[in-house]
Amino acid sequence: MKKTVSALLTATMLLVSAPLLADARSDIEARAAGLKVAMDERDDKAIKKFLTKDFQSVDISGEPSDADDMITRLAMIPVDPAMKSDSTIVSVTVEGPSAKVVQTRGMKMQREGRDGVMHQGEFITSSNDTWVQQGTTWLLKSTEVQEVTMKRDGVVMRSFKKGDPIPPRRRGEGRGGPGGEGAPPPPPAN
Repeated sequence: MKKTVSALLTATMLLVSAPLLADARSDIEARAAGLKVAMDERDDKAIKKFLTKDFQSVDISGEPSDADDMITRLAMIPVDPAMKSDSTIVSVTVEGPSAKVVQTRGMKMQREGRDGVMHQGEFITSSNDTWVQQGTTWLLKSTEVQEVTMKRDGVVMRSFKKGDPIPPRRRGEGRGGPGGEGAPPPPPAN
């Protein structure tokens, strides 16, 4: 009788606690979605709630940055309501209290080209991320970009992988608008 009661009690506890023990992939997907919202809103305090204190981001050229550097760079990108971004968790491999995650992120926007026509631009990255569990919460410890693809009107304009030499910008493709880095030179003075 004691064994039956003990078995029933154990089974009941497992059934009751099962919903509380969500799988790691779902937890990480939810955390990644929350991080995306915080980043889209440029909310530095909210962003840090998803990162470990020793968080590190490594861009496609191998340049590392910490959370503050990443947030500073993110703040330089203007918020554009017309820009649409998404992220997809491709795979999650849990190894004890840490998880290796492959994630893709994409941004789509429309911009007027030099030809005066609106063009659809797309920027896609693939990264290897490490999430660690602290208590019952998953935090992003590191992200390392593995591949970058840039498209214009659905056509791949540039694509490179980690370790590839970063192709130089072609004249006029730089940042900063008129007179900015990579902008065409001013017309010659008469």
